[in-house]
Amino acid sequence: MMNRLGIIPKLTLVFVLFAGAVLVGLSIPAYNNGRAAVEAATISELLSTALEKQAALDTWVADRQHSIGDIANQAHLREAVTTLIVAAPGSSDAGRAHADLVTDLGNWSGEGHRFLFFEVIDAASGRVLAATDASEEGKFREEQPYFINGLQAAYVQNPYYELSRQRPSMTAATPVLSADGRVVAVLAGPLNMDEMNAIIQRRSGLHQTDDAYLVNTSNLFVTQPRLINDPAVLQRGTHSEAVNRCLAHISGVASYDDYRGVPVLGVYRWLPECQLCLIVEMDRAEALAPSLALRNNIMIASGLALLAAAVLAYWLARTITRPIHQLAKGAAEIGQGNLEYRIAMPAKDEIGQLAGEFNHMAGSIENMQTQLRQRAEQLEAANKELEAFSYSISHDLRAPLRVMDGFSSILLEEHASQLPAEARRYLGLVRDNVQQMGHLIEDLLAFSRLGRLPLNVQTVAPADVVRRALADLRAEQEGRQIEITIGDLPACEADPALLKQVWANLLANALKFTRKREEAHIEIGVISDFRSQISDPASHPFKSEISNLQSHSASLRGQVSAIYFIRDNGVGFDMRYADKLFGVFQRLHRAEEYEGTGVGLAIVQRIVHRHGGEVWAEGKVGEGAVFYFTMASAQTPPGQNRRPG
Repeated sequence: MMNRLGIIPKLTLVFVLFAGAVLVGLSIPAYNNGRAAVEAATISELLSTALEKQAALDTWVADRQHSIGDIANQAHLREAVTTLIVAAPGSSDAGRAHADLVTDLGNWSGEGHRFLFFEVIDAASGRVLAATDASEEGKFREEQPYFINGLQAAYVQNPYYELSRQRPSMTAATPVLSADGRVVAVLAGPLNMDEMNAIIQRRSGLHQTDDAYLVNTSNLFVTQPRLINDPAVLQRGTHSEAVNRCLAHISGVASYDDYRGVPVLGVYRWLPECQLCLIVEMDRAEALAPSLALRNNIMIASGLALLAAAVLAYWLARTITRPIHQLAKGAAEIGQGNLEYRIAMPAKDEIGQLAGEFNHMAGSIENMQTQLRQRAEQLEAANKELEAFSYSISHDLRAPLRVMDGFSSILLEEHASQLPAEARRYLGLVRDNVQQMGHLIEDLLAFSRLGRLPLNVQTVAPADVVRRALADLRAEQEGRQIEITIGDLPACEADPALLKQVWANLLANALKFTRKREEAHIEIGVISDFRSQISDPASHPFKSEISNLQSHSASLRGQVSAIYFIRDNGVGFDMRYADKLFGVFQRLHRAEEYEGTGVGLAIVQRIVHRHGGEVWAEGKVGEGAVFYFTMASAQTPPGQNRRPG
């Protein structure tokens, strides 16, 4: 998209982007610092509130503990309790003591008092002997924590959910002593939880969404959350992140979704004395409102700054577009072949220097065109001479060879009986060498034509090419025990005829050099994903070949998806002479043992190189050889992975 813009929009855009990057680099830290400061101030305020409520709650619990202790220590109450326990059940003394206790304790309990009701529990049996709530008399409290702990000292039981009242409850208890100091009963009374609710919900009024509440170890609300008025919420559990952390006996701060599913900033405090979680929180939207206002102000200021930067950039771009337009016009003229055109640029700045370089380049290109024209004429003449030379080889040199072969054949066929055995042997050698010379001339002509033939590159299935090449070499396979394995060969981009010539030459070599094996084995396959295999050669089944590929990896061109190979169990070769394999007339075995002209592998190399690939080999004397070559994969875009022909 940017390439379609003119130079003024481009320069303006670059300048604006630079200014935008600077503004972002300054604005983001400023906003983040402001946001962090607001968040820190909110958390500090919430933490102070939590500590104040924790201290007030501790004071409230201690005060109730002292209150029930003071009530139990009153002389007339201790005397009435002792009389009630000692007197015979149903006696007048027991009746008077019971009435006195209920009346006296009624003054300290009920609506508006610290205790909802009182009950006197027999220390020996745990049975309620007297209670301001008559329905509680006769019940047994021997398993209640407040009774067990109340036998020892003044005690306030941690909040628990009381099923009979369908609400959280806390009960205070203390021992009642006789005149001789014995514990004869326990005085117990449920606390008025409204006072604790008032402490936890007490607020400054500076915020709209601040909230505080207590949660017990069963994840149940102990106090009413301020933002939900329904008392039934006390029967539900809450599992926010702050509650879960706090119930793990951890105190801290967090950003999380509260019991309403609303994002909040909160402080959570674990109160080990009461086994409660104290949560103090505020909606994030309200807590971070100042930072949002700061963000909006920064965005407005940044927008104005960017607008000013755009105006300035446009003005600067206009000052340099005129000489650039002149330069572009001159470049277009030179590009269209008008090499005599010169750019007039009086300015001495960088653009003026560039215009001068353009003028110098136009002169240089004009000279180079003249030289290239002369070189093209020379190459055309050399090609014609090469074609004439090839014609001479194909006709003039082969004519006397045919004569020599013909007369030798006549002598052997018509005058063999008149010739001695030695003469017939010599004539046979003449015919063999003449035919060898003919094959050599044919191979040389084929080798020379490879550089001039155009490539007909298309997607090719190598497995089909291999099968056609094997069919042409059927005569080389007759009467032999040969096992040929063809693997799954991926498609490649190549000239089908030339690729067939590559496989034909390599297969002919493999068939020829396994001739002395009772059972020949020839395997044709591919090594896929060359780059990943090089990173871990030991993991590949052909690890010995992979280790040798590493020495060739630097010369591989383009993106190669596969390396084709042909392996045989023939006579092999000495790796010290591997660099001679692909040279013209280079042979590593004696001609008396294996026929050939020494041009076949050179033709293979020429074809592979014209396709932009590489070819190499690995072998060991007496243990066979492996030939590798690469081609452009079928996915390689046209024009890539090509070596000039």
